[in-house]
Amino acid sequence: MASRKSSSVAVLLALLALGAYSYHQFQLERHARPLDAAPPGQVLSENHFSPGENLERLDVDRLRSAQQNVDIAMYAFTDKYIAETLVGLAQRGVRIRLYRDRSQYQQEQENAARYRDASTTDMLRGQTNIQIRVKASGRRDLMHLKSYVVDGTLLRDGSANWSAAGLKRQDNNAHFTNDPAQVRAFQQAFEAMWEAETNEIVQ
Repeated sequence: MASRKSSSVAVLLALLALGAYSYHQFQLERHARPLDAAPPGQVLSENHFSPGENLERLDVDRLRSAQQNVDIAMYAFTDKYIAETLVGLAQRGVRIRLYRDRSQYQQEQENAARYRDASTTDMLRGQTNIQIRVKASGRRDLMHLKSYVVDGTLLRDGSANWSAAGLKRQDNNAHFTNDPAQVRAFQQAFEAMWEAETNEIVQ
């Protein structure tokens, strides 16, 4: 009887410790994101680093804040949780443009076919508010960006691809800013890539 009671106490203490740790991590992440509370007109930037931080969670939170549109240039994209997030955005009317590198896109499609799985592109296929284009390039001419803009006001760039390893296990960064000059520079570069006549239009 005493043994069962001490075991229950140990389990309870472990659960309390886990809860306290989770709350502490949540508070750290919340306070490390000043952009979320920035007053209008204040220019701010944030840098976040994996594996110490969960960059997938940060990306999903920022994407879910979109009200009108998201423009994305992403080299590697295999994270299905983010793909599901984009589908959810499109279904509530957010317009999404996704620009991909040819070699990486083809590799992802081939891997999905080999393992009889759905690629992230397959998951997005047929969604009314999602457009996808692929750069007509070879191995020496990569579209290597890992960036997006939400509603023309928030830019994310950095080294982290949209893969589980890139966002949570590898040494990477995700940089966020509301700096109008940086947002504008990305939008101009994105429009030039998006309108290239040699692009493959997936949908």
